[in-house]
Amino acid sequence: MNIHKYSSLSSGSSWIGKQQFLAVLNDLAILFPVFLLIFTWRGFVQALTAKIMGDRTAERDGFLTLNPLAHIDLYGFMIVMGVFFVLGGLFYNVMPRAVLLMILILFGVRWTIPVPINDSKFRSYRLGGIITTLSGPLANFLLAFIAIGLMRLCLSTNLPANITNTLLEIFKNLIHVALFFGVLDLIPLPPFDGGRMLRYLLPYSSYHTLQKLEEYSLFILLVLFFAPGISDIFFGGIFVIASIIKKLMLSVFF
Repeated sequence: MNIHKYSSLSSGSSWIGKQQFLAVLNDLAILFPVFLLIFTWRGFVQALTAKIMGDRTAERDGFLTLNPLAHIDLYGFMIVMGVFFVLGGLFYNVMPRAVLLMILILFGVRWTIPVPINDSKFRSYRLGGIITTLSGPLANFLLAFIAIGLMRLCLSTNLPANITNTLLEIFKNLIHVALFFGVLDLIPLPPFDGGRMLRYLLPYSSYHTLQKLEEYSLFILLVLFFAPGISDIFFGGIFVIASIIKKLMLSVFF
């Protein structure tokens, strides 16, 4: 009796595990094109902005393109996808898969190639630095805005239901992730764009303070991401701001 009960529980647990990994594969199929598009678009916009500001380094190095191969590190990408699949299956109900993928990327598992910027080439060092740094988060907001417009267009056309549902799922994830990263990047802490922008906003006398901030930024991020209570407030605040921006964008099309 107990043996059959144990066997039933073991079989049920195995089935649940398989279902979780299948669900992660489904999430991966949606998030892969989303992250690919976000980081390709972001790199292109930053390269274009740097060129407008007077620095053609990114253009010469081949970053002024929407070809994902110019912006994506394939080796790092394979690592991210592999770790995401394993951890996502094991801890399926612990955290949202999108957040897990963001954490992997933010904490050193990089699959994007940073856009090379030589700020000494800017016509105006301070203004060029601020605008080029801001172009990253703003590119995410613009992409989310475009995705909402495409979602509205998709709903107004007579596409087959399965195609419509797939496109809507991709657009929803694209909007969610793009806005999340856009808000996250504005935080004034390295390695976010908001932290990089401090070097252009603050006087030269604060350079030593910025160095200290960069030195301890990883520990600050660990607290913000994982400390009980603090992480809830941190992510909750980001999601609230992203939701407000999303509602404003939705009001334009719906």
